[in-house]
Amino acid sequence: MICLHIAFLFSTFLSIGQTLNTQLSKPEINIGERVTITFSIQSEKPFDSIRYLPKSGVFEARNSASGDTNSISTRYELEIMKPFFDTTYQEGENIIWKGKYEVTAWDSAYVVIPREQVVIDDSVMYFPAALLEVATPNADPSKPIRDINEEFTEVGKEEGFIAFIQKHWPWMAGVLLLIIVLVVLRLRGKKKIEKELPLRIKTLKEIDKLEKSKSYEQNLKEYYFDLSIILRKFFSNHYGERMMDKTTGEIEELLAKKGLEGSTIAVIRKILTQSDMVKFAKSEPPVSEVFVITNDARRVVNEVASLELTDE
Repeated sequence: MICLHIAFLFSTFLSIGQTLNTQLSKPEINIGERVTITFSIQSEKPFDSIRYLPKSGVFEARNSASGDTNSISTRYELEIMKPFFDTTYQEGENIIWKGKYEVTAWDSAYVVIPREQVVIDDSVMYFPAALLEVATPNADPSKPIRDINEEFTEVGKEEGFIAFIQKHWPWMAGVLLLIIVLVVLRLRGKKKIEKELPLRIKTLKEIDKLEKSKSYEQNLKEYYFDLSIILRKFFSNHYGERMMDKTTGEIEELLAKKGLEGSTIAVIRKILTQSDMVKFAKSEPPVSEVFVITNDARRVVNEVASLELTDE
């Protein structure tokens, strides 16, 4: 049985430099216990698109009477506890895609996670099957038997709570007032520090914060959009011109009139055009390009600020 779990855990499907794998966070669970199913793709070359249709509500599996895929008998539903989540990132020279389900089971069985279909670029491929053993937990004779979904909550007496408030409200009000004062002072101090920062430093901090958030892992379009907004705000404050409602071409023309070098304008065009393509043309550049375009944005801020800023 242990050998069978190991075989399912490490089985992979190789095709054209791509590795497809199905992994369970643990091979055995008790009824009602959660387990994570991870489907992964490892590719030596970037892929243009990955199309996988996620399930919701239940993950349809099969019941294996004897613990192997040759004796699949009936349908078995795993309840999905959290929505499907997927991410793409680069590790060394490999591009990795991972999709995860968190599920649980309500009947003891040997559960076969079936082969899942995925379309990579124009090729139809399948994640390998996996095996999960669902066991009935041992009963504790010292505790009463309850339904697995049954919950009990002790409700306190309303009179006790009201009496507590009436007795202790002076010091509770004092603590609440102190917290409010501390929060207000902290917010004011933070705004004062941000106001005193030179425009270049403030803008670079915003770019660093955006990059550290790793929001590109969840929403690449939103990351590129936020980066373009940071640059537009920088240009607006630096030149005293409205930039937020201008097109990329209009911004180029205005910067050229300000005497900005052609090489710097070319980098700005690249950043804003890439943002437009991601937002409107649904372009999906590789994750490695995110770091390149972010560093380009820093270089633009430093080059533009060094020309005319007099407050640094």
